[in-house]
Amino acid sequence: MDELDNKILKLLEGNGRLSHEEISRLLHISRPSVHQRVGKLERSGVIKGYKGIVDWGKLDQKIKVMISVKVVSQSFREAADQIIRIQIPGVSILECQRMAGEWCMLLKVRVTSPEELTLLLDEMLRIPDVKETTTTFILSTIYEDGIKGV
Repeated sequence: MDELDNKILKLLEGNGRLSHEEISRLLHISRPSVHQRVGKLERSGVIKGYKGIVDWGKLDQKIKVMISVKVVSQSFREAADQIIRIQIPGVSILECQRMAGEWCMLLKVRVTSPEELTLLLDEMLRIPDVKETTTTFILSTIYEDGIKGV
């Protein structure tokens, strides 16, 4: 990886839909060079994929919460797998992070209403290895997915 690869990564991180032609114009290098470099970054796993940034408010999932979870430590992976398989209309589990410290797991979740959140928490607490949860409501987002004011 060199400075040019880093510049390509920054551009793609800001807009994964940029064409190789646009990148070549912005960086003043040839399109075949961009194509070769992007392909190398994809094959090596540096670029894992491309994603769309969703406006969850337009899907009525305006409520975002962070849920901290305590689980039996030897069953972490099983509990995490069971949690992310929970399917409730109006609920999207966006992330599941393993944590060090008092809380073992942190979930980022979108819901349409507090009722759906209650259903999710009830389902999580039915999982035998889940011992406790605590929920924090997000009031506003300053910076997320590389975008200010999401």
